[in-house]
Amino acid sequence: MKINNVNIENIVKEKIDKPCFTKNDGMCAGIAEKEYGALKGCHNGIFLGLGTGVGTAVFLQGKLVEDIRGAGHMIIQKNGRKCNCGRNGCYETYASMKAFKTQIRQYFDNPNLSSKEILEILKQPENRSKVEDILQGYIGFVAIGIANMARICSADVLVIGGSFVYYKDILFSKLQEELDRIMPPIQNKRTIIKLAELGNDAGMIGATIL
Repeated sequence: MKINNVNIENIVKEKIDKPCFTKNDGMCAGIAEKEYGALKGCHNGIFLGLGTGVGTAVFLQGKLVEDIRGAGHMIIQKNGRKCNCGRNGCYETYASMKAFKTQIRQYFDNPNLSSKEILEILKQPENRSKVEDILQGYIGFVAIGIANMARICSADVLVIGGSFVYYKDILFSKLQEELDRIMPPIQNKRTIIKLAELGNDAGMIGATIL
């Protein structure tokens, strides 16, 4: 069931009698990384949250750009997978951790595998070799979106957060290799790719900053 046109701020405010604010969780995570984490001191940077979906926060000249959002719904595959937004081929249907875990569950024919169980499975080299095609395919799609965003926004730094950070030992080096291949430096400048320093808690920390 979807809920539309509900003012959550007012509902919460009535219950606790305190000032209340709402903001997209990806932006909250980006705000936290800008204030305390991997984007601190960066003037032109991007936070990319890979989790259930794909969330973003773009900072230009040191300020959050509220009007640049929705990178998870840029089309990266013509006539691709159906997205919850109603379109086909959206970035998050390929690059979210949800999409990645779904593929792993399908491969092992176990739809009930938890995120923790999937991580433990992939820590075993023999299991990783079995799903190498899935790993490379997933990383390829993640890299395409990063390359697009980094170029469009002329980002100095792009920080990856969300539950992706829990799989850093499995995925991050592969991602760096793919980005080196598809993102050559422009005028000797290369976007620096980092992992979120605040982990998957960044969204909650960013909300407190509001």
